[in-house]
Amino acid sequence: MTFNNSILLIIKQNKGLEYNELFARIMPQYKNAASARSALARSLKDMISFGLVKKEGSRIFITDKGIASINVEMKDKLIFRLNEEMKNPLKSLDEIVRLLVVLSQRSSQDPDLLKSAKEHATFTINDINEARKRIREKRKSLKRMSLLLDTQSESLKNLDFNDSVEENLDENLIAKIRAYVGKEKVIAEIRDEQVLSKVPDLWKKQSIVTVEGPSLDLLLQLLSNYLYVKATLYLPGVKVVLQSGKATCFGSYKTLKSFSELKIENIEGVEEAKEESKLDIAKSNASNPGATEKK
Repeated sequence: MTFNNSILLIIKQNKGLEYNELFARIMPQYKNAASARSALARSLKDMISFGLVKKEGSRIFITDKGIASINVEMKDKLIFRLNEEMKNPLKSLDEIVRLLVVLSQRSSQDPDLLKSAKEHATFTINDINEARKRIREKRKSLKRMSLLLDTQSESLKNLDFNDSVEENLDENLIAKIRAYVGKEKVIAEIRDEQVLSKVPDLWKKQSIVTVEGPSLDLLLQLLSNYLYVKATLYLPGVKVVLQSGKATCFGSYKTLKSFSELKIENIEGVEEAKEESKLDIAKSNASNPGATEKK
């Protein structure tokens, strides 16, 4: 219900309402009196200019045009929409509930509006109850489907099927990658032009590089400097896609589970490696000013 319609209903139900009485009724909707007074002044000014209400001395009355406006609002907007939505109630339950609440509130406040709603509504209370039955049936079906999906998910886990997990691109993930890879090689595909312009000269500005050992620490530290870096790391059995500050990891269920649950115990060692990597990057980019600037 719009604010103007709310005001019209209040005025209609209380013929010749004093301004202060009207103000007292709408005041609880606002945080302070100044906001309420300003909103009410604007609303009355608009409605008077459109001929929906009129003032006689200090009292306010609704006009025939104002009554007609409320009826049109009820029939053409509220009831018409409810009639349409109730044709397929499960499609837009939230909207139907909202409209029914408005219908109940307005009809309880004004007998004329209730009469208009009864005359133009094409749905009944039984239709609402039938919708409730369908909701309960669908809930049972969804619960059954949920159990079946859970069973199939467990079955695929036992088969070591493909899985994925999303993590934040942070120091914990960097440390996890270091610990998981060990002495193995990592292939990195970098799709970020700004990062490519900063890679050490020893990688010859390639978009795809193979790294291991100290070079891996160098690469990981460089990538962690850019929150929105776009790159893909190919670890042994795990693919890590970096984008928008997130890392989406792909691999078989068991491999990815062991990777995701990897515990980083020597965090001090990780921080030392991080500092060493910073120094290495600085040395490698000595001929390229600003190479370690963060995005």
